[in-house]
Amino acid sequence: MSQLRTRIRRIDFSNFKALGSYSLSLGEVNILVGPNNSGKSTIIGALRTLDAALRFARTRPPTRVHIGVTTAIGYRIPKESVPISLENVQTNYNGAEARVTFYLSNRNILVLVFPDDGGCVLTTQVDSGVVTSAANFKREFPISLVVVPVLGPVEHNELRRERSTVVDGLSTHRASRHFRSYWHYNPEGFEDFAALIARTWPGMAIKAPELDHSTGELTMFCLEERMTREIYWVGFGFQIWCQLLTHLSRAAENALVVVDEPEVYLHPDVQRQLLAHLIHEAEGEELTVGDEAVGLA
Repeated sequence: MSQLRTRIRRIDFSNFKALGSYSLSLGEVNILVGPNNSGKSTIIGALRTLDAALRFARTRPPTRVHIGVTTAIGYRIPKESVPISLENVQTNYNGAEARVTFYLSNRNILVLVFPDDGGCVLTTQVDSGVVTSAANFKREFPISLVVVPVLGPVEHNELRRERSTVVDGLSTHRASRHFRSYWHYNPEGFEDFAALIARTWPGMAIKAPELDHSTGELTMFCLEERMTREIYWVGFGFQIWCQLLTHLSRAAENALVVVDEPEVYLHPDVQRQLLAHLIHEAEGEELTVGDEAVGLA
């Protein structure tokens, strides 16, 4: 299989939160549904943690890390970068080591380990031997994740955020607060994004953010049937749609896209349109969506 199509094929959970022992196989498109407390958020949390670990590992060589009484070559992920609580990782607080293992289609393996003494460690298994550098890691694990969090309405008055703040908040509940700032820092992709909005939401057009240098405030105007309004004053459904497509525009060819609760604020017709769009995109990338957690891979 070409590296360009490398994807996650299976995830095994061991003693991880609600999933004491569970295996999840992923196809091109996966929709995960279930009642409350069935483990959907647990799966999302594991994927969000993998996203943080991948970003960390791509920027530095691995080191020798301690896992309980053993040592391994890998990456100790800074606690402030781990997007889940590390206080209750083990199933039923049993104090034993927790693991989440990701099997890739190129036969390489990524393992998130949560030792009983705390913290989070990423280890690797590759056919070619041992990962020794950031470049080596990126070659052996040519995947990325785009985690779309539960989205809400945009800010009424959005001040321009620092670029690092915007990046750090992309997969968190803070993403809605940084919508205008994201496009302020990524103007090169805005033309394609605006064209996609026009195709998928008839009668609407969106303009690039404008910065008031005297106040630091950003505004984005939308044109609806010849009426111009700032995006805050447009319906919540359109705001959510714009944010969803913003996140999808970040997905590389071999990305796993995880969409959390995509139906929020969306009319059923728009929900069906989103699913059709995601299935179409899945022809070129891996996607995951769900009612509260995961879906398209």
